Amino acid sequence: MASIWTELKRRNVVKVAVAYAAVGWFLIEIASTVLPIFDAPRWTIQTLTFLVMLGFPAAVAISWAFQVTPEGLQREGKSDTGSPPAATTGRKLDFVIIAVLVLALIYVGVGRYILGPAEKTDAQQGVQTVKTEPTSTNDIVGVSENSIAVLAFADLSPNGDQQYFSDGISEQILNDLAQISDLRVTSRSSAFRFKGTGVDIPAVAAQLGVSSILEGSVRKSGNRIRITAQLINAKNGFHLWSETYDRELEDIFSVQDDISEAIVQELIKQFGVRADAAPRNIVVESTVAHEAYLRGRHLIVQTTDAAREAAIREFQRAIELDPNYALAYAELAMAIIDAEVLSQGNRLADVIAQGSRHVETALALDPMLAEANAAAGLLAWRRSRYTESRQYFERALEINPNFVRVCVWLGNLLNYDLGEYAEAFEMRSRAMQLDPLSISTVVFYLQALIERNRDEEAEQILTKIARLYPHIYAYRRGSLESKDGNISKAVLGSLDALRINPEYSRPKAGLQFHFAAIELREEISSFADRPLTLALILFGDTEAAVQVAEAWLADTPDERIVQHDLGLALAANGEYERARPILEEMWAHSGGRIAKRRDLFRPDSALALIAIRRAAGEEHRVGEFVAAIMDNVRRYREAGIVGDGRSFGPDYEEGLALYFSGHREAGLALLDRGTAQGVIVPPNSAYLQPLYDDSGFAHILVRQEERQTREREAVLQIVCHDNPYEAVWRPHEGTCGQLTGLGGI
Repeated sequence: MASIWTELKRRNVVKVAVAYAAVGWFLIEIASTVLPIFDAPRWTIQTLTFLVMLGFPAAVAISWAFQVTPEGLQREGKSDTGSPPAATTGRKLDFVIIAVLVLALIYVGVGRYILGPAEKTDAQQGVQTVKTEPTSTNDIVGVSENSIAVLAFADLSPNGDQQYFSDGISEQILNDLAQISDLRVTSRSSAFRFKGTGVDIPAVAAQLGVSSILEGSVRKSGNRIRITAQLINAKNGFHLWSETYDRELEDIFSVQDDISEAIVQELIKQFGVRADAAPRNIVVESTVAHEAYLRGRHLIVQTTDAAREAAIREFQRAIELDPNYALAYAELAMAIIDAEVLSQGNRLADVIAQGSRHVETALALDPMLAEANAAAGLLAWRRSRYTESRQYFERALEINPNFVRVCVWLGNLLNYDLGEYAEAFEMRSRAMQLDPLSISTVVFYLQALIERNRDEEAEQILTKIARLYPHIYAYRRGSLESKDGNISKAVLGSLDALRINPEYSRPKAGLQFHFAAIELREEISSFADRPLTLALILFGDTEAAVQVAEAWLADTPDERIVQHDLGLALAANGEYERARPILEEMWAHSGGRIAKRRDLFRPDSALALIAIRRAAGEEHRVGEFVAAIMDNVRRYREAGIVGDGRSFGPDYEEGLALYFSGHREAGLALLDRGTAQGVIVPPNSAYLQPLYDDSGFAHILVRQEERQTREREAVLQIVCHDNPYEAVWRPHEGTCGQLTGLGGI
């Protein structure tokens, strides 16, 4: 044995092994640090590690069989024992080993004693220091130790036609975990975004802001199913738990239970997650019914009208196969009720009638089902029963704290309908944490930041979504830059968004108001067959506003938004007798509270009724409107809202309330400040006539007109010379004639 060891040393085998291991380890460490900076996929580091390991036995074998000499590699035996080449090679290897060890000590020392304390300080301040991809929301939502994302399970079925099934399995597991109050679970829409891509676990976890990832696969063949799942620590990529299940399809629900329970137990062990009770799983008698339900869920998340109709058919099929399937009833109800735009053949009354039957059945079958309570909240919202809607939504979140759809709905209900702006912001922040890559959560949260002048945070989010949603990035950047009356920025941002995505509908509506604000009357109808009533009021064309509102009401007589718009248009046009019953009904319906939503009661509605009641000699009945406006301003200020710089703001609204309640000087001072921030006063509304006639308002109106001219010129200077937006918008004939110095181009 001693002779073998002596021979190994003589041939420098030991030194080669040590030197190779040291150099290989150092290369892997450097690669692990440097490659992620260049967004290199994880497999590059894994491949390098494998090659280094593979080369070790080869290096040892070569060092045994050959010697390094001045003439190159020579087979052992051609040089004498203890020859100078062998000794020289040994000394060189010593230098290599010492050099690598010194570099390693420096590397470890810098990481531990220089970078380490800095990272600790950042962590104490709540700052995320992990390098992520440019689309990461990690530094926005933060990373919770008790957090997980369930990625879409891969479909490994022979024909590759079971994606709906594998999606459904992973979503059901996600829903089971979401019921644990001490665990933050990323929603489906964000977690499933990486489906079909090469998944780099640390990068995905950084984008989603989670500490652990569950991934897996489903292989379905005939009546047999194999599910493989693995739980991964996102910090180091280590597998915490993995398991493979081979079962008959009839056992699919028990498999889901087993996987969920195993994950919960592992999370309890690893992160200290509290599970007050085991996840409450849904019971269904028919696997065929469950497959129909899964197909419906697979379709409904595609958010197209065709997919929605197909999803409704699948949910109906599930109910036919299992009349006691509460979850299918709830999802069917939400699919029917949650249509963003009701078609002319599917009126609101019909939607409510259809949806209510399924909601009642779902609640009767399982009153503790989160989806049933969510559907009931959505139905109450459609019925304008806002307090009832809030109660159902809050109940759904008690059952499933990670129900992001309800977070979004409740945030909108609180913000637009109930005027609870501070609570709405909290709910939108919660939705952002649960669903950081979803369009709806990003847009609503971003708008809330803009309204609060939290521009730095808004800029961060804009940077993160630039690659994900470039059309939304363009539109919302225009919104951010248009504050303080820079309306041209909003116009150009909207046009940029349409140039990127011509089907994006939001900018088309926004452009009507932008064109009205810069007095481009002919362009208000550029993106719609029928203009919006409020855009015409903002421009000052009140007669056209009445005609358009009447046309809208003829098509959708039960829509409160349309009713309100007609009442306001009539008041703006001085038709007080026709306007009064509509606006009085809206006031009664509002419960005495003003909010942002225009199918309820807004400050301009209150001002219109103040003028109407005064014209009828009812001065004693205007105080309640002033009080309502002031209460809304109070809620704005308590929530940190300063306005969007174009259409509303607490200074402007308080100024109107004070002015029309007899506090002229204070009112004009606040109106001066509010309009300086960019809010546009409609120029031709009958109920604002006392303001127009006041000499103290004249300079405010002059400044507004100057700003409108400046912003109109800024837009026309671009679109009237080599129009870059010609593919989506060409100004009407004569519009460019309003540009100073072009002589009617």
